[in-house]
Amino acid sequence: MNLVQAQSLKPRKNWHYLDYKEDGYYGISLNQAYALLKGRKSEPVIVAVIDSGIDTLHPDIPLWHNPGEIPGNGKDDDGNGLKDDYYGWNYLGAPDGSNLSVSISDDWRTYHRFKTQFEGKNSAQIPKDQQWHYREWKRAHQKLIDSYDSASKIIDNLRTNWDIANRSNNILKEMLKKEEFTAKDLDSLPVTTANQQLINMWKGIFAGREINNTSFLKEFSDFKKEQEDNLIKLTTAPKDERGELLKDDDYDITKTKYGNSNLTGVSGYHGTSVSSIIGALRNNGIGIDGIADNVKIMMIRGILGKDEFDKDVALSIRYAVDHGAKVINMSFGKYISPDKQWVDDAIQYALSKDVVLVHAAGNDASDNDAADNYPSSSAIDGTPLPNLIQVGASGDTSVGGIIASFSNYGKRTVDVFAPGVEINCAITGTHTQRASGTSLASPMVAGIAALLRSYFPSLKAPEIVSILKKSGTAIDVPVIKPGTNEKVMLPELCNSGKIVNAAGAVKMAMELSK
Repeated sequence: MNLVQAQSLKPRKNWHYLDYKEDGYYGISLNQAYALLKGRKSEPVIVAVIDSGIDTLHPDIPLWHNPGEIPGNGKDDDGNGLKDDYYGWNYLGAPDGSNLSVSISDDWRTYHRFKTQFEGKNSAQIPKDQQWHYREWKRAHQKLIDSYDSASKIIDNLRTNWDIANRSNNILKEMLKKEEFTAKDLDSLPVTTANQQLINMWKGIFAGREINNTSFLKEFSDFKKEQEDNLIKLTTAPKDERGELLKDDDYDITKTKYGNSNLTGVSGYHGTSVSSIIGALRNNGIGIDGIADNVKIMMIRGILGKDEFDKDVALSIRYAVDHGAKVINMSFGKYISPDKQWVDDAIQYALSKDVVLVHAAGNDASDNDAADNYPSSSAIDGTPLPNLIQVGASGDTSVGGIIASFSNYGKRTVDVFAPGVEINCAITGTHTQRASGTSLASPMVAGIAALLRSYFPSLKAPEIVSILKKSGTAIDVPVIKPGTNEKVMLPELCNSGKIVNAAGAVKMAMELSK
């Protein structure tokens, strides 16, 4: 998932909807878009969100309902082979209703999947129909080597610091007489020669972060485990957690009837946040206002947060298309895709059915032109996929810069930027949070795409993508290239050279629809 830790800066609430000329923020000019649309009629649009789950009881998100399905009766009422797919479908669910919660990186899976087949061979020895698998296997192998080398350098210090963190945590819990504590709690402790170093250490850990000791140690534990795993990945194959729980063959695309209807398990907050940006009910006094005012959100659970299976992505896209979605948001991504052909085929199927797909560019401050990021906007054979748009995260001078410091970019492979820093979005109930990531930039674009599809239904998917790219806001000042201190012009970071703009998109759609 392309969501990063929320920033500490606090700009004006909902800055991302504002207009630069009128408000001084590099937002999407949403109020101006609705002023242009005043008096026009809209049509309802289904937007599919392929994500990790959603709060199906959320009062502010208009959920799609499968018209042929009766919820909760344990039957396949509409005859599509899936029982109770009333709100969508969960491709990461077991027959007993439980949900997959373990994510295995694709480089680890791919290396061991093809090791026996390809080890010791060069490209000239590989049949043509296996060349893509071989390519991705080689890339996976190199990534595991790099991960091993990196982990080897830090693991001893990591284990030492882990011990120190746990011992000091236990001491502070005893001193504070509480299991969980924050930086504010530490201020209540008397500073003595004996405990000053301990308190300062934990204040350093908490500095600028809204976390407590429990959440920090969870992050630390997860990172430590990841590094320890990196030391064994070259020699030990991963356990097939997905296949064992789902009773499915991970690599057989013809087996499509698996999963369950449980969309809320494990990590539904991410899909809830993404969905709220697209279409949270407007002007109802609850939570936030979404971008599009006449949408229904279809949730398809196909990702866990790390290296989703190509099979699950491909089938999620096909489910969305077959059940009427006209826009699909994909706030996820990965760098190894052994079965990319299945996803390419699904995207081309979506194109044949006039569906727009929106994909987050990623949060590694890296160049997608140099390091593949999937799903991509061109097929294995180089065929362009004109219904797919790639989105980087922009910001504002009030949140550290016009381009998000974490965002991936690409002069060829990233199409536009959209607000993705300190974005107000829903979590559960009526609660909201401010968070950052290309995960949130993508639904900005998906929301505008849905707005166009709703008010200008005659426009085709490639036309929508073209409008989103051409109608954005051009930035005429240098921006900071993510991951560096280098100043560049925006066309060096994306092929449109623009930040998406709802009012500009509506204006262009109005011209094309005359």
